[in-house]
Amino acid sequence: MRLTNIVVALALAAPLAAQQKVDIGRPSTPDVSVRLSGALGSVKITAWERDSVAIVGGLGAGSRLDGGTLFPTGVTSGMKFYVEAADESALRGNRLELRVPRNARVWVKTGSADIEATGVTGGLDLNIVGGSVKVNARPRELIIESMDGSVTVAGGADFARVKTATGDIMMSGRGEDVLLTTISGAITVTELAVQRGRFESVTGPITFAGEVAREGDARFDTHSGAIELRLKPQANVDIEASTLTGAIENAFSARQPKVGREGRGMELMLSSGNGSARVLVKTFKGNVRIGKQ
Repeated sequence: MRLTNIVVALALAAPLAAQQKVDIGRPSTPDVSVRLSGALGSVKITAWERDSVAIVGGLGAGSRLDGGTLFPTGVTSGMKFYVEAADESALRGNRLELRVPRNARVWVKTGSADIEATGVTGGLDLNIVGGSVKVNARPRELIIESMDGSVTVAGGADFARVKTATGDIMMSGRGEDVLLTTISGAITVTELAVQRGRFESVTGPITFAGEVAREGDARFDTHSGAIELRLKPQANVDIEASTLTGAIENAFSARQPKVGREGRGMELMLSSGNGSARVLVKTFKGNVRIGKQ
């Protein structure tokens, strides 16, 4: 599809003294790769039914956008954008929206910013320090890294890798291969059907109110964070839970925990339905609770 209207209302060479408007577009392949990085206050990624890429929004005074190979004519399979800011106040004014084909692959790396992605089914690779990431889509591949920023995913992903230091992680939807890790943030999983899941924290709590698919495998691991599983009464799972110095509460069935192997800690083994899925719960100092949804 050819773009009929390409407007560039942005001075690339000399920064303007006032807010700068950005409105750039170019035809692309359906699976175009787009990279956006630099000093950003917020980024919105929106999938649309066009074989083209557009970047719109505004930049703060003194900021500048480098569009790389944007201007040569013809359909492109790759784009790169980089934003520079003169100071912190200009950074907050750098608010951009990236419109891409649904099957695009989008990579964004910035500092403390808010990123929101909607409708992308290709790939998302998002990296922030602070702020937040919100994804309302089910991409084939989802990679998110954050230091302090929170992460919310509604839709899941075929392949997901989400990692934070102190930021909270929340996920729902469907996932074939999901890994959620944090140091001190909270991991909360609701209405997620997972085939293979790994959920890990050091001190942060993990709450899982989802479903493990038939023949699936889910593992939960913390050092001192509490782990709570809320399963459907008809869940088909084999569960093995253990803690070295914490406690185990079973509100799912009548089976009670017992002293662990070698006379240390507590452990619980229980089976529900045909036990086709395997669930392993392990914590060193945290408490474990297994209940019903």
